[in-house]
Amino acid sequence: MKTLPWVAIFLVLPLLFFSALSAALLTSVGGMAVASSAEEAIVVNPSGSLFSSLPPDQVVLGESTVAEDARPLILKNFLLSYHSDLAPYTNLILEVSRQYKLDWRLLVAISGAESTFCRTIPPGGYNCWGWGIHSRGTLGFSSYEEGIRTVAKGLRETFLDDGLTTVEEIMSRYAPISLQNGGSWARAVTYFMDQLERAEYY
Repeated sequence: MKTLPWVAIFLVLPLLFFSALSAALLTSVGGMAVASSAEEAIVVNPSGSLFSSLPPDQVVLGESTVAEDARPLILKNFLLSYHSDLAPYTNLILEVSRQYKLDWRLLVAISGAESTFCRTIPPGGYNCWGWGIHSRGTLGFSSYEEGIRTVAKGLRETFLDDGLTTVEEIMSRYAPISLQNGGSWARAVTYFMDQLERAEYY
């Protein structure tokens, strides 16, 4: 039996090694390309995902895909990104929204449309929602907590319980003057609700 000369062995072995390595690399790159084209879940932390399903294309009151346990973090980070005085009241906002069966994004989105999340409000009034503000005067609250509770209760009893269940319908009573300028109030509220739904910050 003939043996291969040492020179042939030294030439063949590196070729076999690089061929095997090239095949392995091509296989892994192909797998990565397939994986990157698939839809991937967005994870907030190792214990849970941000969305229970993909976010909707349009904002519908009461139809949020954000997992309930992700909402406190999303809401707090959102308010902090706008430098809002409401950030410390995140848990209260969510609690009161549950109590009155409001969409968890609505109170905050209205404060965004009315006062840029409390950054432009009458001094000492804690009224971030434009609640009770009209030509005869301005309604004030003794604290942000009172404002959150009062506006949440009012939205439930004066709007939703009367059958106004979309942002546009709420606008017709909440900010009727906005109807004259093309519904800018509803567009602003919807925009902020959408930001919260998608966990997009300022």
